[in-house]
Amino acid sequence: MARRRAPFWARSIRRRPAAASVLAVLALVATVVSVLAPLLLRAAEQATLDDAVRGADPQAVSVAASAEVEIGTLSAAQGAVVATTAAAGDPDRWHDDVVVAETKAPVSRGDDGADAGERLPRIAGLSNDCRTAGLVAGRCPGGPDEVLVPSTSGTDVGTVLPLTVLDVPEQSFRVRVVGTYDPTSRVGRVVAGPNVRFGSGGDASPDYVMSLGGFDARALTGTMWSVRTLVSGLRLDDVPAVLADVDEAKDAALSADGAASSVSVREGVGELLGGVVAGNRSATLIVAVAALQAIVLAWAAQGVVAGRIGHARAAEWGLTRLRGLPARRRASAVLLEPVVATLVGAAAGAAVGLGIAALCAPVVLGPSAPPLEPFRAPVLLALAAAVVGSLVALVVASVRAARVDLVDLLRRATEPRRLSRTGAVLQAVAVAAAVVGLVALLTEPDVTGPGVALLAPSLVALLLGVVGLRAAVAAVRRRSRRPARSVTELLVVRRIARTPSQLTVAVVVVLGVALAVSSTQVAVLGVRLADDRAAASLGAATVLDVRVPAGRTLLAAVRAADPSGRQAMAVETASTGSGVGRLVALDTTRLGAVSSWDPAWGGRDLAELRRQLRPDTGPALRITGDRLAVTLADVGAPDGQAAGQVSTADPDDVDLVAVLQAADGWHQAVLGGPRDGMLTTGPGAVPCDDGCRLVWLGLANHATDGAPYGLAATVTGIAVGRGDSADRPVDRAWLVHDRWRNRIGADTLPSGGPTATVSDAREGLRVSFVDPSGSGTPSIAPRDAPEPLPALVGADTAVVPQPGVADGTVGFGLDGGPLLLGVVGTAPALPRVLADGAMVDLTTAGLVSDPAGTAVDHEVWVAPGAADRVRTALARQGVQVEQTRTLADAQRRAERAAPVLGALVGVPTAIAALVLTLLVVGGVGVVGARSRRRDVATLRTAGFHPSGLRLALFLEVAAPAAVAAVAGAVAGTAATLLTAAKLPLRDGSAPPMGTPVGAGTVAVVLLATVVVTAVVAAALTSSATRTPFAGGRS
Repeated sequence: MARRRAPFWARSIRRRPAAASVLAVLALVATVVSVLAPLLLRAAEQATLDDAVRGADPQAVSVAASAEVEIGTLSAAQGAVVATTAAAGDPDRWHDDVVVAETKAPVSRGDDGADAGERLPRIAGLSNDCRTAGLVAGRCPGGPDEVLVPSTSGTDVGTVLPLTVLDVPEQSFRVRVVGTYDPTSRVGRVVAGPNVRFGSGGDASPDYVMSLGGFDARALTGTMWSVRTLVSGLRLDDVPAVLADVDEAKDAALSADGAASSVSVREGVGELLGGVVAGNRSATLIVAVAALQAIVLAWAAQGVVAGRIGHARAAEWGLTRLRGLPARRRASAVLLEPVVATLVGAAAGAAVGLGIAALCAPVVLGPSAPPLEPFRAPVLLALAAAVVGSLVALVVASVRAARVDLVDLLRRATEPRRLSRTGAVLQAVAVAAAVVGLVALLTEPDVTGPGVALLAPSLVALLLGVVGLRAAVAAVRRRSRRPARSVTELLVVRRIARTPSQLTVAVVVVLGVALAVSSTQVAVLGVRLADDRAAASLGAATVLDVRVPAGRTLLAAVRAADPSGRQAMAVETASTGSGVGRLVALDTTRLGAVSSWDPAWGGRDLAELRRQLRPDTGPALRITGDRLAVTLADVGAPDGQAAGQVSTADPDDVDLVAVLQAADGWHQAVLGGPRDGMLTTGPGAVPCDDGCRLVWLGLANHATDGAPYGLAATVTGIAVGRGDSADRPVDRAWLVHDRWRNRIGADTLPSGGPTATVSDAREGLRVSFVDPSGSGTPSIAPRDAPEPLPALVGADTAVVPQPGVADGTVGFGLDGGPLLLGVVGTAPALPRVLADGAMVDLTTAGLVSDPAGTAVDHEVWVAPGAADRVRTALARQGVQVEQTRTLADAQRRAERAAPVLGALVGVPTAIAALVLTLLVVGGVGVVGARSRRRDVATLRTAGFHPSGLRLALFLEVAAPAAVAAVAGAVAGTAATLLTAAKLPLRDGSAPPMGTPVGAGTVAVVLLATVVVTAVVAAALTSSATRTPFAGGRS
């Protein structure tokens, strides 16, 4: 029995495996390019969700229902809040609810009440098993006389505590500590202070926890809470259901039972997940920039290679027409072999793509990268698009080669010398589309969805590639008609002129390099912007949140801890408001040495910044002693027209007041009603034994009617005394009006505010006080402090001008009170507050507002490598470090943002596309190897030198590819410059982006491309010159 012959396509592959292998490898890489982006994008989106849930505060991942608890209403309140949160009861999405009641009033430990400033706990009644709260030692409480205390309290199990609930009326009782719990566990964080976390906020020590029954038995009042928290490992597919659960819980609060108990719902889940969704949308957009172009590039690359195979096989396919084979047989002969190779390569590419994605995920997303999901619709659609696009490109290119005229085949010319009408139209359309797309891109302010900006690298590359191709073909043909200067030039130019389609490969190289350069630049830029924003937001390599001991200011303590001024900087921040309410006050003399903030982000150098925020001022009036005296004369009606506009103040209704700044802050000294003669404070009323600075001198009205008033007096002397010693007068130079100014202070009324006018009198300094509001403090101050306080504001800060004050606006001082700021300029980005807020000098701000105020957060910014030394030095100054934040952690979190991960995901896809491009260069050479060997044999017979042949063959492949690589680098760089500022790489515009292109990244991509191309060209040259042409079948 005769052996069955293998099908034609199989025999063809066995005879000539090179073409089929090239197509299979290209299909493999094209499939990898297509599936890599959706696989990694999904993993990046899931990683963003995991990070958001894992690192969020309890209130951001919880839905909490609360109701007031009065005596006898605990059961009803419990039922109402539990029914409200039951809507979020799916165990795949939510933990079991934590049901706890908490007193509104704090609890004092002992019978003597609480010390000032002490953070007091409350009593909580827990309905859940206390072991879920992280029971550390002991057992769960039973009756009303047993409690759990936090494991951080230092209280031993068995201790009997006298407690006083500071309510009206107070309740005092004794309880026994039967166990300790972990206030940092999931349930423990809820139990330790539900009202602090989910209610009114504030600061308190972790609660003492008793059973809910014991809470009821004590007849305690407060708030009942039911809290459900998101489970870890929440899937992206569950996000819509979670948001629906939250909405149902809000609706449940409006039910009859909820309304009867006045249930309210608080949740941060919607805002958290909304931010995740918005970030993932930005990541998807950024990934689409690389993925879409990579897929189109893959199709074009396969079409080019298929076209080159068609040129090599055109004669063979032409014979099928001469033999009169039916159309179906001819189509099978032309298409079946490449289709099979493409399908085999695509199948292998799907597996390889999954493997590469599995390897890339930990590198891009970190060791906690979520598992890949290969069977999701986007991945399958990308795979289908890769296969269908590859087949379409294959068919289009092959059919064109199969229709070459028989006359051209007999002439051994499988490639037309002139561009066909169809080709000319297509190239003209491509150029026009690229131009229109780039114009649209330049007029598009931001990229918020699918648009031409996604194709920017390809548009620029296409424009350069097509125009360069036509210019190169024209130049080569013109050069081929002139005498060659060398044999090498003759061979290279004549071969390219004979087969100009070889330059089409160069267009593919331009596209591939442009995509690689653009994607890597976007990734590097995304990471840099994230790091810059973290550096500007945090402010320094290490930030210490501190508590300053009583009797000291932060500025003095930090300067004592670091006399060098190179390691630590005192900073006061208030960043919870908006506009100029977001304040950062720092020691500008140390800003350059300590801060991670780049002065370029402020739009000025450090010297100019210091000049603006620390302007030159006059001398300060300093006194030393414990008693202050001021001598007045001619006390009476205010001077000038004010005498007829306001009534003269009754000395019994106003006091002359002096405010003095000591080492521990401001102190007020009351000298009594203004009358002729000497006014003095009592002994010890002035805490200035170590010296003080006079902040201001003025009137304080304590009348109840608040009527406008005025009063004038002549200050004839200022003296200071100590103990029983006689008063010492200050220099009479201070009784000259040039040393004083009207103080604005906290009286920042738009019009009619308190004023004080100073002038010289024969006996001393004449001062006329007028207060149209009747409730202010008209005063004068030495000229040692600028007013308004100089402030540099962010570029996006909303500033309300103060009438009558140039560049003035009302802000806040270190003590939390209103303060007039003088805007000296705007900056793109300030430390901590970025583009929305104000920055002032801490020393200057301490001259016009109390530096020991409690309305700001105390921080110490530390230079790199000095954290341990600064902590030790601060401890010696009595400064307690409560929290430490580092720039490394802040940058690590910033780099995990969804847009940054999206930019990084685009890099593997772009690299795969670049590999595909280089495979095209090699694949075209492999397909044309038979023709090259034939040409080499002919030239050898003609007597050409072997070295000249090798150089010509090398340049034929390497030169167009190298030029194309340079053009691709230019195109990718131009695309980055066009699109970088419009892509959603970050939240906000601060700090400034700077130059989005890094020369190092471009050089690396370009050099790698040129080197690999040179290696491919050398390999092809070696193969063509080493293997003799045997004729017949290859």
